[in-house]
Amino acid sequence: MAMRLIRIALATLLLFINTGCGDIISQPPPLPSLTSRMKGMTEAGYTPLVFNSAAVRNAVNHLHHDGVTWLAIQTAWYQNTNSSTTIFPSAKKTPTDASVSQLIRLAHHDGMRVFLNPFVNSLQGSGWQALFHPRNVAQWFKSFDVYIAHYAQLANADHADLFAIGDEFDSLDTVPAYRPYWLHAIQIVRHDYHGPITYGADYPNYQSVTFWSALTDVGVDAYFPLSQDPHPTTSALAASWNRIANQIENWRLSSGLANKPFLITELGYPSENGAAATPGSWFPDKAVNLRLQQQLYEATFESIWRRPWLKGIMWFWWANPSNPDWQGGPHNNGYTPRDKPAESVLKQYFRKSTSSSA
Repeated sequence: MAMRLIRIALATLLLFINTGCGDIISQPPPLPSLTSRMKGMTEAGYTPLVFNSAAVRNAVNHLHHDGVTWLAIQTAWYQNTNSSTTIFPSAKKTPTDASVSQLIRLAHHDGMRVFLNPFVNSLQGSGWQALFHPRNVAQWFKSFDVYIAHYAQLANADHADLFAIGDEFDSLDTVPAYRPYWLHAIQIVRHDYHGPITYGADYPNYQSVTFWSALTDVGVDAYFPLSQDPHPTTSALAASWNRIANQIENWRLSSGLANKPFLITELGYPSENGAAATPGSWFPDKAVNLRLQQQLYEATFESIWRRPWLKGIMWFWWANPSNPDWQGGPHNNGYTPRDKPAESVLKQYFRKSTSSSA
């Protein structure tokens, strides 16, 4: 008996050494139900190893404490110009597959679901995919198929809980002649990935996207302008959001999409003057306005967040070392709510009940 107790003690000590005391004391928390409200925050990576950094590892734990239940992971491939036809990973900018997989596993271990949301930018010009006009559309989609299959396979291997086929391709997603290309890409994704699929439409064009019927979920990058007033009230901002929510609801009903889950795939507000008028733009020279960012978060939670048909919000974005301009704190005018009053608002609403009206 004594020898058996010694062996048990030694085995326990080895487990302690190999895994750390935290893994002995507690098991990983359970993942939230797939039917509960999605309380998301985005981590976007712009360097190869940023997702391996201590800053991102610490952020996952911090966000879980704030009530975040979904981590949206954004990783990009690139093309040289807006008219290029070849999409490729950048050795200097694209997070490695191993680091993306590690972040997915870390989020799951900490009790968070994962939305893998890859995107494409150009290396010259503004970089924004909404401005793409490939000189040969068929060739561009052929390259796109390779890119999206790559991430669909990664998402499936690492059990990502939701996958996006793209976002904000304004010049390509509303053209009826291009719909067969999108349907082919969706077919490829469904072959390689066995979970739900969405797309993040740019807010001005969401009603004109040609392939909603082929997707599991309808998604919008919801940077709707809310007020031109430089000093709007929170109630006025919420009223603007409620008008927009009514428009979305009417469109869902009239277009036959009310049976599909609807989520905000991306939404953020910079903490600067004018953010209510141009939420989708960040101006590095504008004055910091923490109060306005806080009001915009409050107005969003007090309006569209209360709609029972909203599946959830993926806020954009949390700070990490790959974007030094958005690191948070009282002197930062970027999108992150980290260490700003908006984070307290996020925490207040996300830590409430997970019911549809939370």
